[in-house]
Amino acid sequence: MLCSRVAAVAFATLLATACGNSTGDTQDPPAPVRPSDRSDLANVGETDPLDYSDPRLWLCSPDSEPNACAQNLDATEVLPDGSMQLVEHVRATAPEFDCFYVYPTVVLDGTRMQTDFQHTEKVLDPLLSQAALFSSLCEVYAPLYRQRGISLTGSIAAQTVLNPDENDRGVQDIRDAFRYFLEHHSRGRKFVILGHSQGSAVLTTMIQKEIDPKPELRSRMISALLIGGGATVAPGERTGGSFQNIPTCSEPGETGSIVAYASFAAEAPPQSNALFGRASAGLEAACTDPAALSGNTDRLRGMYGRVNLSNSAFKLDGSLPSGMSTEFALYRQMFRSRCVAKGDAHFLEITVDRDAQDTRAVPPHRSGLAELVGFGMHVVDYAVPLDDLRETVRLQAEAALR
Repeated sequence: MLCSRVAAVAFATLLATACGNSTGDTQDPPAPVRPSDRSDLANVGETDPLDYSDPRLWLCSPDSEPNACAQNLDATEVLPDGSMQLVEHVRATAPEFDCFYVYPTVVLDGTRMQTDFQHTEKVLDPLLSQAALFSSLCEVYAPLYRQRGISLTGSIAAQTVLNPDENDRGVQDIRDAFRYFLEHHSRGRKFVILGHSQGSAVLTTMIQKEIDPKPELRSRMISALLIGGGATVAPGERTGGSFQNIPTCSEPGETGSIVAYASFAAEAPPQSNALFGRASAGLEAACTDPAALSGNTDRLRGMYGRVNLSNSAFKLDGSLPSGMSTEFALYRQMFRSRCVAKGDAHFLEITVDRDAQDTRAVPPHRSGLAELVGFGMHVVDYAVPLDDLRETVRLQAEAALR
């Protein structure tokens, strides 16, 4: 018991990058992207509504200066023979739809609320590893919000941020930001919702109030990626848990549905202390396989890992090969995924699967400490199937915009 608690304390301390993806300290961290001046946002308070007409409250939007999603996201791909090649990230020009993203927990020094928006470096860790990469498809909007932190009691505190009610300050902020997005940015365009961990939990509550009961908005929602955030369904059904009208996605190109899962390595499935992949009595954790939804019957098409992080205290086990000249590493044809039910858990099982002639070392994708305290592969929920997630969204958007 003592070891488990010590591990939980250590993991909570390190979890500042838990929803980005650290793959080793092979370079000096890049200079962070900073807005021109956020000095007066060092403490936005805990009660008054935020004014989302202020572009500084958006990390990504066409009005943000700079737009954090517009920086260089090129990757170094490690090929099966061990050689490397540059893969350029190309932002979509005049995309036909938008993506609205809510980042995961970045406050890890207690259960205090995040009110400092002057310093956003830690938020950039998950933003660049997750939503920014979807800028190849859509215009990304990413608001700041007053999330709740995780204390050093680890997973016990983490559970409180995965079940926010409609009165939660973070939920209210995201509802306000989403309404502003609809009125002033989206202007009738269709949209995709992206979230991870606490971001997905906050979005789930927001969608319950703002989208699920409203047919007009449901018709504009191409899909919602509510990954690692505890979305639920009735056992064996596609609705009946988190949402009454919005189903889980079941086939490539299906629109108006959700993509949701919690990932665990095949060698380390959820144990009794698992925070993710379980649901309350009478419900089932939602699990949709991004490979199947992208029409991919082979191995996952790519793992994108950010090489350096603003907070590098946490790293995955192992290291990348030397010589990375980009902020991202890319591995194709290395993993398989499938939704699995074991005991009372329903989760995305990740298996290493490579050809016999593949000379690459398996890239960092697990953390023994994270698994010990019940987080599974939460750190890389987005990273391991990233290209399949993007292809899923591309097919859905193609169908929705016909």
